[in-house]
Amino acid sequence: MATPNVDASARAAKHPLVQDPRRPEVQYAHHTRVMDVYEEEIARCIEGGGLRACDVGGGAKPLLSAARIARKQIDYVLLDIDAEELALAPPEYEKVAGDILRADTVERLLAQGGHFDLVMTRWAAEHMRDGRIFHEHVLSLLRPGGVAVHLFPTLFALPFTINRVLPSGLSQRLLFGTTDRTGKFPAHYSWCRGPSDRQLARLRGVGFQIERYVGFFGHGFFAPVPPVNAVYRRFVKELMRHPRPALSSFALVVLRRPRG
Repeated sequence: MATPNVDASARAAKHPLVQDPRRPEVQYAHHTRVMDVYEEEIARCIEGGGLRACDVGGGAKPLLSAARIARKQIDYVLLDIDAEELALAPPEYEKVAGDILRADTVERLLAQGGHFDLVMTRWAAEHMRDGRIFHEHVLSLLRPGGVAVHLFPTLFALPFTINRVLPSGLSQRLLFGTTDRTGKFPAHYSWCRGPSDRQLARLRGVGFQIERYVGFFGHGFFAPVPPVNAVYRRFVKELMRHPRPALSSFALVVLRRPRG
């Protein structure tokens, strides 16, 4: 039996998820819970084991450990556009170098082993040049009933807006320490938004059913400036009481390819 994560439980008690009363698939959460909520969602997806899963953009840091993959008997494919990053991942992973935005990459993955039960990304969707093509290709990879889980930063949170509009080198100097991403891969933030009605309509338009969409409020950008950070923390507290999807900083989305 897994050991309970005391810190995660404490964060959940301090910052419970807020349900959108108008849209049952939408929730809101404090930014300190980003990784907890994501990891809980992935754990739910792989609980039964015996899946075929594609980790898109995992590169040198796959989402699941080799031991966990073996224990759950997962047919796990690690896909990344950067062959050098893939080479840094442990040798026991099945690695495929390719661009998810290219149709031939999708065709190659399907030819090698068929459709996937699960496609997942973490801090990868923001690097896709075209959000529509990205989601269309993920849909093509999934079997009917298959699930995609994505975690990404959203516009128009200040750090990520800066990262988008400023030259890469300058934005990385300004943002150093605020995210765990490097300047190696440019961020486009195409279709990286909070759970607005427009964003939900986009994803449904591709053909997905939206199982869950969590918008997270807040970030650590102002932490080095305590007076500003104190004001911002009060603002985030108000957002949790009165959510505004456009003001989210991160988002988790769980999408299902319809059956039939």
